Amino acid sequence: MKRRLSMGLGILAVAIAVPFASSTPVLANLQEAGEALVQQILQPQVKLALSAEKQVITTDAEGNKATAWEAIEGDVTVQPGDVLRYTLNSENAGDKPASNLVVTQPIPQKTAFRADSAKANGAELTYSIDAGQTFSAQPLIEETQPDGSVKMVPAPAEMYTHVQWDYSNSLQPMTTVRATYEVAVK
Repeated sequence: MKRRLSMGLGILAVAIAVPFASSTPVLANLQEAGEALVQQILQPQVKLALSAEKQVITTDAEGNKATAWEAIEGDVTVQPGDVLRYTLNSENAGDKPASNLVVTQPIPQKTAFRADSAKANGAELTYSIDAGQTFSAQPLIEETQPDGSVKMVPAPAEMYTHVQWDYSNSLQPMTTVRATYEVAVK
């Protein structure tokens, strides 16, 4: 009978302590920290790696031109007209799919985006001409016509300030996607 009574009192103590524990700040914080840790463990872990290359055009003895890309590392001098290619690798190193992955890259100052140079496997491409505040597949600007009327026309690629890749499908664990774009030095 002693055993039943002590187990009964133990169960009663737990039943009383659980509501009390969740209302006690220290224990509630501990519970929140534990929940946050579990969520962190279950979250996707997307790693981003940005690299840049400079386009090099060579001419052989017969006058044939060949294009190659040299990695940019450390201090590199570029001249107006040089073409640079940026590559952004996005890897989901976690154990859970990464949904709603959107990657945005600014067009570096003193460069101009090269039209149709942005590529990405499986992403919807959009562009900004207002410092990344809004994005569109084809940004438009107002153009005044000879008769004084205003017409919306595609913005020139030189006006682009950002490029954005929206991966509508989830990025599965241990999967990498690659996005590239080119700019010309002004």
